[in-house]
Amino acid sequence: MFSWLVYLVRLCFISAGNLLKKGMPSPDYVFYTLQGHPADLKAAPQSFLEKRMRPRDRSLQEIETDFRRIAAAPGVKGIILHPVNFTLSFSQAQSLMDMIKKLREAGKEVFTWAAAYDTAAFCLAAAGEKILLQEGGAVYSLGFASRQLFMKNALQWCGIELDAVRVGPYKTALDRYTHARMSEEARRMTEWLLDSHYKQLVEAIARGRKMTTEEVGALIEKTPLCGEKAVNAGAVDKIINAEDLPGYLGGSKPVRLVAWEECSRTFSRPLPLKPGKFIALLRVEGSIVEGYSSRPPSRPPLPLPFLFNERTGHLTFVRQARQIRKNRRIKAVLLYINSGGGSAAASEAIWAALDKVAAQKPVVALMGSVAGSGGYYVATPALYIVARPSTITGSIGVIMAKVVDSRLLNRLLLKRETVFRGEKDLFASTDEPFTDEERKKARALIDDIYTLFIRRVSDSRSLTAEEVENIGGGRVWTGEQALGHGLVDKLGGLETALSHLRDLAKLPAGTPLVEMPLPGRETAPPPVASSWLNYALEGLSLPGNGRALLVDPLFFFRPPDRE
Repeated sequence: MFSWLVYLVRLCFISAGNLLKKGMPSPDYVFYTLQGHPADLKAAPQSFLEKRMRPRDRSLQEIETDFRRIAAAPGVKGIILHPVNFTLSFSQAQSLMDMIKKLREAGKEVFTWAAAYDTAAFCLAAAGEKILLQEGGAVYSLGFASRQLFMKNALQWCGIELDAVRVGPYKTALDRYTHARMSEEARRMTEWLLDSHYKQLVEAIARGRKMTTEEVGALIEKTPLCGEKAVNAGAVDKIINAEDLPGYLGGSKPVRLVAWEECSRTFSRPLPLKPGKFIALLRVEGSIVEGYSSRPPSRPPLPLPFLFNERTGHLTFVRQARQIRKNRRIKAVLLYINSGGGSAAASEAIWAALDKVAAQKPVVALMGSVAGSGGYYVATPALYIVARPSTITGSIGVIMAKVVDSRLLNRLLLKRETVFRGEKDLFASTDEPFTDEERKKARALIDDIYTLFIRRVSDSRSLTAEEVENIGGGRVWTGEQALGHGLVDKLGGLETALSHLRDLAKLPAGTPLVEMPLPGRETAPPPVASSWLNYALEGLSLPGNGRALLVDPLFFFRPPDRE
């Protein structure tokens, strides 16, 4: 009853505000700045201290809400997008391209103006009507490159070695530590991933710029381009400075161009969501670990996996899943995955909790930029899997490793002695690499886990074990390739996943998506050097602790660099 009272009060307040706003003058065009490192979804609820210590950039979900408000404004003719220091994956660029398409379908003109365009910015700009470039600006080299740094020799020079046992030659997650150079399997896999991304890039630019794929290929070869050279090559439509934009848009009569930050209050606000049935949002982000979920104390100083990324703990996730099963208002579940995997044991625990949920309520998995290995494992209980064409997924395989540091200790004149009872713990010992007998035992262990992984995928995707094996063995795929292999059901984003989920649960179109709170979540520690060190040391123990890992190879590298 109280929830309905709060709803009615908010409804009256927002409705009255929207009525008053109808009399306010609206801009002809909105100047919308895109900046920072956006997440796909709105940030999970934060405490008072976290909001100040961990400020978040506006997410793609929040940007889409802004675009909807602009699309619904009758007096607004269009929008000028201004990407500046805007870092996003190719998958996220594809999401923004869909949002731009919807704006244009609503009758709004979409222009993009910037001082510089990298691959992602140019790709989303091509989805609009015109690409505008600041005087002295440039379209930088378009395309993708995957740069992988191999540290085996450097670690050996320091007296450290990482000894790994894996299933399949394509399970290359730890190659940067165990190899001196790229293996043939890793090179082949990297090439087919880049081929898929490049094809998607060329097709996206060709659609937006009304060019053939051959013309786009020729354009890409000409980049970088500056000034009039970019116009002559067909990369941009006009060279213009910001002060001249109102005149360019209005012709003889300059238009009223206002920044979103200044005019957003004049746009109608979305009405509050009715209490009652809702869709629960569950997240699997960052490393999958045993224990509780945690987040770094502030924005990570370096993009290093395990060390500084978020962690999804199986204990936290299981408690959330149990809450969902008990809550009668929750009629369906959206599982959002942006993870390259982690602990095999934690992945199985999450799978088991989700499987129980899926037996009672529809579950749809939505993949972010990465959903590989353990990230794919936890998607298998879902009835339906949605991915972006450029999502990195697959990596069905297992790897196990331990750090050997005895030579480093000898150099430091340190002596370690071990006394034990029972069978020697071959995984805990860091004195020497696996013996042949120990390697056989380790291989038998991860073979069992791999067999279970194959069975989970086979049961979920209606594939035979042999069919899964042919696309498994650690092989990584883009979302587009995964669709062809039967690993995902549809290409799309948040709206695609929610639409199908509402159909499965027979819910009306307006059924809200509500974040599941983290049970017993602690306030983030202050972002000081000591807290960063503790967080990094916890993460450092994960890849080399002798536990079986379900880790995506590309999880250990940044997304393909945008040239």
